[in-house]
Amino acid sequence: MSKQLEEIRKKIDAIDDAVHDLLMERASLVAGVAAEKKKNNMQVVQPAREARMIRRLLSRHKGPLPEAAVISIWRELVGAVSLLQTGLNVAVTVMGEDYRCWDMARDYFGSVLPMKKISSPQAAIAAVRDGSVSFAVLPWPDDTDEKHWWPVMLNTEGGQMRVVCALPYGRGEDENASARGRALVVSKVDFNSSGDDRSFIALELDPSVSRGRISDVLKGIGLETLGLNTQSGAKQGVPSLHLAEVSDFVAEDDARLEEIKAKFGDLCLRAVALGGYPALPVFKSVVIQQESQSAPKTKDSKKNAHV
Repeated sequence: MSKQLEEIRKKIDAIDDAVHDLLMERASLVAGVAAEKKKNNMQVVQPAREARMIRRLLSRHKGPLPEAAVISIWRELVGAVSLLQTGLNVAVTVMGEDYRCWDMARDYFGSVLPMKKISSPQAAIAAVRDGSVSFAVLPWPDDTDEKHWWPVMLNTEGGQMRVVCALPYGRGEDENASARGRALVVSKVDFNSSGDDRSFIALELDPSVSRGRISDVLKGIGLETLGLNTQSGAKQGVPSLHLAEVSDFVAEDDARLEEIKAKFGDLCLRAVALGGYPALPVFKSVVIQQESQSAPKTKDSKKNAHV
């Protein structure tokens, strides 16, 4: 081993010790915060604060460590200390052999927080409602779903259910977000503003109201429609339910909900805020330089791989 390499490794060992010391100190401080929150009956889980923390870290980040790795490290810290020590647990929708929600949940909640599989979104929501779990991870709403899960959240028996986070927690700048590759986290905890948020509004409307009109009404009060899911009435004349994803923070007592009802008049039975999620970070692409040492280069060979 060269002397230079030995010196570098000694520095790395010293840094590892310093990092470990700081992690232990951080865990102790977080445990103290959790105890104070519990003593004062405060909400332990703060998705909005966590989002602001991640944004702050990414804004100061530099060097070769990928931004995605920074988020993974801090999500593991949050799951291992603040969530684990407060006795929280998670129900994850796993239908058949589709483990996408499970993988996204593990990335977000960390490797130590207890998680259990549940075969349907409705059953996962029921587990949160009866208090047997703290969070439910559900597939992103899609109009092609055979049975929509989000109308169940309009039932407030046992406490108001809210969307509080979206998964995966960030994506690469060259990745396209699709409903089938995303999930939502539902809980009874409050959905608070992080400063840059997306919200869900459930609308119960006369079946004569078109989706285009819904988007127009929302635009008229300053809300851009990012997505719209519809559950049509089972019988003629039965109101339709719509779930609109909009580009702003909408609280449960937001005055704009009354504006929506006023604009639709008698055609609107309900306009209810169902939570939302902090806008997710977009990672910079990492370019890895690869050079072949054995195979000869050809005209079609590529030196760069994007991950």
